[in-house]
Amino acid sequence: MTTPENDGRPAEDQWVFLIDPAWQAQFAENAREGDATEEVSDGPAEQEVEVQGPPLEAVVGGWLVTADGTVGRFRANPDYVPSQPGSPTDPVDATLQLLVRGEIDSDALFAVLKESVFDVALDAAGRPIIAPSPDDVPSLLVSTAPAQRHRVHADDWRAEVTAVELSDLLQEYQVDVLFNPGGPASVRLVGDMFTEYVTAE
Repeated sequence: MTTPENDGRPAEDQWVFLIDPAWQAQFAENAREGDATEEVSDGPAEQEVEVQGPPLEAVVGGWLVTADGTVGRFRANPDYVPSQPGSPTDPVDATLQLLVRGEIDSDALFAVLKESVFDVALDAAGRPIIAPSPDDVPSLLVSTAPAQRHRVHADDWRAEVTAVELSDLLQEYQVDVLFNPGGPASVRLVGDMFTEYVTAE
């Protein structure tokens, strides 16, 4: 038995990526076709097969796992292009879609929100944009990932706002929060309720 050369080396930080399901399905199909080709090939029994990773636009985002096993917050890929209009762009968007379909409750949503970061729409002066929600309630416009921004007319964005920082903004302006305006799972949450949940121990 041989010992791998990297045995004994200190552990390193690693990224764990979330890939668009459509690309995963295509990759699996290509792999099956490759296996079938090898079975009928007259070439050597063992061949090196080059495995290509997903294109950048198929990477939804990822989590940084540090050497001690700590998992960081999800970081959305700004270059991600959803394969379908309703494809979730991040864990919060996926959870919002489950909530809208009645498959989870608000406790499950807030558990995800507390560990996430958000993008807040800004006006030309750098102030958060406050606009009426579909039910006519003044709300802060927030996207859960860069792929959600295109539906909002904003001059700029404040990126990677934590849940606590978002709570502070909601309390400062005394408004609610509207996640992913115009999206397939756009949801308004009452500002005071958001603050209560994300600041609870």
